[in-house]
Amino acid sequence: MILYFTGTGNTKFVAEYIADHVGDECVDLGEVLKYKRPLRFNSVKPFVFCAPIYAWRFPKLIEKVIARAELTGSEQIYFIATMGSQTGDFEYSLEKLAYAKDMAYMGACGVPMPNNFIYGSDLPTPEEAEVKITASLPLMKTLSDRIMTCAMIEKFDDTPFAGLASGTVNYMFNRFFVSSSKYTVNEDCVSCGKCEAVCPVNNVRLSPTGVPHFDRYCIGCYSCVNRCPAKAINVSKKTVERNRYVCPEYSDWKASGKITE
Repeated sequence: MILYFTGTGNTKFVAEYIADHVGDECVDLGEVLKYKRPLRFNSVKPFVFCAPIYAWRFPKLIEKVIARAELTGSEQIYFIATMGSQTGDFEYSLEKLAYAKDMAYMGACGVPMPNNFIYGSDLPTPEEAEVKITASLPLMKTLSDRIMTCAMIEKFDDTPFAGLASGTVNYMFNRFFVSSSKYTVNEDCVSCGKCEAVCPVNNVRLSPTGVPHFDRYCIGCYSCVNRCPAKAINVSKKTVERNRYVCPEYSDWKASGKITE
């Protein structure tokens, strides 16, 4: 079973690629969280948890989900991260989680995908994103092949001061940076409700007049910012002129022949 969490679609693409190639099912953890479904999963094949890297580690929320989840059937567990270029020491916390659940840790690996951290920098154009996704397809194939044969996987990237990045820096990021307090909504908002619909933690609510309001549960996925069709949601003034990014659908790529193996 491939269980994934995604904000702008990068991890969904990788999870669906792997699921397609190993002949397994995909479970959207965002929907599980949003609709408060039970964290009980049964799989004959290995469990594969996929999530983006947030400050050199899996999102804290997803680590908590894995810790709380009741996993039955297979005793093997893999971890796949979508990343810009580095994963820090993300695998150590996940290895501990696996052992705490009395499961066989089968390794962890990051897959480079287009940047979606809109607060940090401008985001790629569709053409630039296609180049980066295409470059990662061989790695997705290799990971799929190893998961299909229940072989160990390991990461290839190297992060300077990785322990510091995944430890102190990650703590500071979650403690002081992850918040929707700086989110603004401008006059371009059309009250379509997309932001409310795509938020995996129900942090966005439309007022009776159709204006989005943000609560205190934000996890920094930027799904509402990137998926707003009017580009009306911003993080202070920093993102006003920046591109938005949503990953193309794996099914569309496969149908168009961009997935060749």
